[in-house]
Amino acid sequence: MAKIEIDDIQELISKGYSPEKLQKILNDVLILSLQVKDDYPDYKNWFITKQIPGIYDNTRNIIIAHIDGRIVGFASLKKTQEEKKICTFYVEKSFRRNKIGTLLMEKIVNYLEEEKPLITIPMDKLNEFIKISNKYNWEITDIKENLYRTTTPEVIVNGLILDSQKDVIQEKSLKKTYRIYKFECIKQSIKVLLTLNKI
Repeated sequence: MAKIEIDDIQELISKGYSPEKLQKILNDVLILSLQVKDDYPDYKNWFITKQIPGIYDNTRNIIIAHIDGRIVGFASLKKTQEEKKICTFYVEKSFRRNKIGTLLMEKIVNYLEEEKPLITIPMDKLNEFIKISNKYNWEITDIKENLYRTTTPEVIVNGLILDSQKDVIQEKSLKKTYRIYKFECIKQSIKVLLTLNKI
């Protein structure tokens, strides 16, 4: 595989990247993110009205992983006095297991100055974050129904969502929580099948 490069959009701006090059990068990130964020309400509007302006007022940033100019992973970040948060973290499936997530995470930790940033993860995607979670000792701090999506609970890791009350979470491990979730899904499927068989 060709060399993986990791760039920070704020650093590219400070190096004098042309507005055209920056716009192309941001468009490429948006297109890639829309493929994975299609079930989040109004994601495109959030990206355009919050994430991009935040880059220019130094409250947000985007870290990209690219190979030969093709963006294969990225992280959208928020960094304010109140909150250090990973808003989006994604590596294309065909490029996983190549340490891209690890490289992105190193750059994220450096930028946010925090090994345990706030992140919310859909319950059905917890398994994708187990390796990083174990490396940085992330812990589940809350689980919210209907936070962003109605189809699956959102797992809050390493902090609380602003304006949310802390619930008592019994299991802090992402791996165990994902196993419990999968077990509950299987139980629900069996219940449905048993109900259908009785009809």
